[in-house]
Amino acid sequence: MSPGFSGNGRLFRLSVLCLILLAFALRLYHLDYQSLWRDEVDAILFAGRSLSDLAPLFLNSGHNGPLYYAVLHLWIRLVGDSEFGVRFLSVVCGVLAVPLLFRLGRRWVGGTGGLVAALLCATSPYLVWYAQEGKMYALLFLLSVASTYIYQLALEEDRVYLWAGYLLLLASSLYVHLLSILIVPFHLLLFLVTWPQYRRAWKSWLATFVVLALPYLPLARWEIALLVRPFTTGHQFYWPHEMLAILLFVFSLNAAPYQNVLPIALFVFLLLAGLVLYKRRPGLGRQGPLGALLGGRQQSLVLGLYLFVPIVGLFLISLGMPIFTDRYLITVVSAYLLLLACGVLAVKERWPGLAAACLAAVLVCNLYVVARQGHTKIKSDYRSVAEYVEEDGRGDLFVFLIPQGRPVFKYYYGHEFISADAPYTNRGMGPRGVEREMAEATAGHGAVWFIVAEADLWDERGLVKQWFDGYGTLLEQRSFARVDVYLYSVEGEGEGRQEVS
Repeated sequence: MSPGFSGNGRLFRLSVLCLILLAFALRLYHLDYQSLWRDEVDAILFAGRSLSDLAPLFLNSGHNGPLYYAVLHLWIRLVGDSEFGVRFLSVVCGVLAVPLLFRLGRRWVGGTGGLVAALLCATSPYLVWYAQEGKMYALLFLLSVASTYIYQLALEEDRVYLWAGYLLLLASSLYVHLLSILIVPFHLLLFLVTWPQYRRAWKSWLATFVVLALPYLPLARWEIALLVRPFTTGHQFYWPHEMLAILLFVFSLNAAPYQNVLPIALFVFLLLAGLVLYKRRPGLGRQGPLGALLGGRQQSLVLGLYLFVPIVGLFLISLGMPIFTDRYLITVVSAYLLLLACGVLAVKERWPGLAAACLAAVLVCNLYVVARQGHTKIKSDYRSVAEYVEEDGRGDLFVFLIPQGRPVFKYYYGHEFISADAPYTNRGMGPRGVEREMAEATAGHGAVWFIVAEADLWDERGLVKQWFDGYGTLLEQRSFARVDVYLYSVEGEGEGRQEVS
């Protein structure tokens, strides 16, 4: 009998099938409700290149995600580059992760624990969000769960095809996102803390990690040099407690539409219960000497390492080169969900009614937030901007702040247009520099659309807006989700222009 399957295995399989259908429904619902944002359009542009043009990205320095772009290239050829089509690839990855997490959880914490983790995975607002985004993060999460599961099987069974599968999955994840390397230290520690159980596989284990260095060498050639000579990334530096607070909120309730301390207290309670109180019952797979030493809490140790080792790794990198953002750690969401499931089981051993109430409350929170983010415009709404501009029809020049918004607008607008980039002022450019560049950019144009999104990344002092207000007449203004649109009549060069202060 498979590890962790007590009782009727058919019931487990039926339950997992229902969770797969639930995950699919939640990820498909309002899939194209949010406008594409700039990173998604960048992915479409990369994927629009030929495979021969994409191939050098696997070797050239500084490129992240070439394998995802290659997969998306083939996907787009099949389904097209509509919002729905591009994002459906992430839906598939997000749904496949549910049964995989169940299988991983079944081996570590038993069938019931795996089922609870899969339920939390299916309804997670954070995972639903990234399964509805045309980027690599849903695929990255899938690969991280799959590689960890196959790695566990390889340690247990020590078969060549399992080690080969692990190599393929992990090497693929490295070319889907650079920071997938952060999961490797956990895999190394997993073998070390379970050494008495899996020591007979040490030769295969060692050979696998030696071979793993080969596909990583093209990345290491420039990644190591990057770490030795850090550069400004634009990311804010966070201390570990700040990182943990951010991750706790986003992994539990996602970031944008809903944040509340009360539900977070519930997630913290279950997380701590999973880390401190969970004790695996006898008969759910081998514990080994370490499990006996820890009083049956070996799984809590393993899951704690799974969650925290990549976070510590990212913090250490950030000491020299701030790079933290929550989506770079999507690979540890599986550990977070498994620990929550362990918390539910630990509470159930002591207070069954409380465990049921906690799980029900978590599900209510999850479904509420999924509904909120499915009915709230959160991403920069360039789709509505393009519709509004096309309906108005005025303006012969488009000025974008930030310039990365232009490809998104072009994706939706569908017509040729003349454009200019607003000057970048965050490195010291003053009003006179803005005046010079804007006068040159708008020369010969009467009506100008000024489209503003994420202005602080480009012009935190608002100097470009001041220039428009000083030298132009505001004809129209509209605000959409995270995008402001202004239509100005700009005066010609001469005495009529006012100096921008």
